Amino acid sequence: MGDAQPTINVSDCKVYFVDDDRGMIHSSVQWLTLSGLKVQAFVDPKVLLRKIKPNSTCIVVSDIKMPDLDGMSLMQHLHAKDKNLPVILITGHGDIPLAVEAMKKGAFEFLTKPFSPEKLLEIIKAAQAIRIQQLASLQGSLDEPSIQEETQDSSEISSMGEAGPLNELVDDYEKTVIESALKKHSGDIVLVLNDLNLPRRTLNAKMKKYGIARRNYR
Repeated sequence: MGDAQPTINVSDCKVYFVDDDRGMIHSSVQWLTLSGLKVQAFVDPKVLLRKIKPNSTCIVVSDIKMPDLDGMSLMQHLHAKDKNLPVILITGHGDIPLAVEAMKKGAFEFLTKPFSPEKLLEIIKAAQAIRIQQLASLQGSLDEPSIQEETQDSSEISSMGEAGPLNELVDDYEKTVIESALKKHSGDIVLVLNDLNLPRRTLNAKMKKYGIARRNYR
């Protein structure tokens, strides 16, 4: 019988927080640290990018609007190193299309400033739990080399399977956005189309998909 592998705990999962706004870093890191998390802050995303290794025991929280390397690009570089690394993106610009794009490209979650510290903490803990589960599964696959190929295939399927919940998050987000636009413009489809920058056919298809009736907003 081989030696037992050390258990990875959620408390071991570091939070790497990236933002070029030092005030944002100070307040968020202080809150997260007081909440019992291990946090390391970066004002330069390139420094973080050099630090990250595949299968690191960490998650990343990053601002989107940064001068040298924006959060979306940072996420793509991080996922090139480790496709399963949870990345939470934050922005103060409330860009709805960008939020949907971020989720579709693999963001774990998207937050718009100002957000409550409790909400950020909740999302971070969920991301940490997912990360630890990923690393534990990987550790298990390394313990059983005879089924390595099967485990790798299963891991790929599992990773793709996360698109199920991810798609649900995107669907919920899109539905909320469409309903908000309809309410804002009292059901005026032309104004809604301009607001959301969507073709009429696409909007009609999405309203049908989500069971949204225009008459409810007139």
